[in-house]
Amino acid sequence: MPGPRTYLSPVLGACALTLACLGGSFSPAAAETRSYVVSWFSMATNSNDTDCGPGGPNPGVQIQYRKNLADLGYTPAQIEELVKKSQTGEGGEMFDILRNRGRMNGKPVSPYIYPATAIDSKWKAIVGKEAYGFNLDGKGEATKNGFVDPETHEKGVNNELYRAFGCYISMRGSLEGRPTYWAWAWGQLKDSQPAWLITIDGADLTKDGPVTVTFDRALEHLKSNVDGSPRADATYRYDSDPRSHNSFKGEFKGGVLTISEHGDFHMLQNPLVVPEFKLAKTHLRMKFKPDGSLTAFIGGYQPWADLYFSFGSGGIGIEQCITGDVPGLYWLMRKHADADPDPKTGQNASISATYYIEAVPAFAAQPPTPKVAGDAGER
Repeated sequence: MPGPRTYLSPVLGACALTLACLGGSFSPAAAETRSYVVSWFSMATNSNDTDCGPGGPNPGVQIQYRKNLADLGYTPAQIEELVKKSQTGEGGEMFDILRNRGRMNGKPVSPYIYPATAIDSKWKAIVGKEAYGFNLDGKGEATKNGFVDPETHEKGVNNELYRAFGCYISMRGSLEGRPTYWAWAWGQLKDSQPAWLITIDGADLTKDGPVTVTFDRALEHLKSNVDGSPRADATYRYDSDPRSHNSFKGEFKGGVLTISEHGDFHMLQNPLVVPEFKLAKTHLRMKFKPDGSLTAFIGGYQPWADLYFSFGSGGIGIEQCITGDVPGLYWLMRKHADADPDPKTGQNASISATYYIEAVPAFAAQPPTPKVAGDAGER
């Protein structure tokens, strides 16, 4: 674990200068360290009016349920009768059918536990050309289905998770206009799960040069102001669990911080989204804002089964409130997965993804060392 981290505020800087003037023995640190706490985390979205093609985004759950019933062989008259009953408080029959619309060896099974047994709804994916992210496969413009990043204008961007999820109504939005699903998920997580900390080390973080970026989990959850906004300059302790420690070499240049090491990223998260957030071939792009906060994009190849876990475990409730069709997410991710092929089947186990991060300044320190019987002071 790294040593204690602090965000060097103007007040601390003034104190250091005063000490130097008074005592003459104060010597400034050879390096600068800044710490931040993540105050927003979501899939990087860039929705517009034409990116889902003719007809717009995928349909809502009521339309989809009619389609699911038709795929199972119900007639239009039978479907309308089932829907009518569901709207008058007698919907048990319809929902029982939908909860067991998968077919395994000819028998009804849960489409959420066994999504491959459900009929593919053939939901739309993004056809637009722009998405935030990185050229993960290194092929540049030759990348199959590559996007163009609207911020950097890099071509060949790999972000197939956005392609798969981007036409779900609840997943649509922008960096400023929060997507409904991600706003709901973050609202549930920020006050309960341990916060994520970002620490940046360099010789002088006001100038171009090499840096080290670390991500860790805290022992405390994100601290908020009375209006719910993230609290800046709050204190957090590092969680020493190595499953949530990540360190990358990088460079700060022209106001943008990027990493030069593209290894694995792993953070314990929450079953509501994914039990453990994992990326391979990690890329990072980060910018500092005038108010002291930062924004960042982090991308890589993510195991898509981990993503499906939270949707599948939520069952019909998640389907009705968020996705409209849980097995549809499975089929879209399976189709658009673009890394880690199975040696026997060729099915890719990972999908390229990019997430958007906002963070505010924080103080971070090691947790206190537990005392052991016999230590000094315990006798």
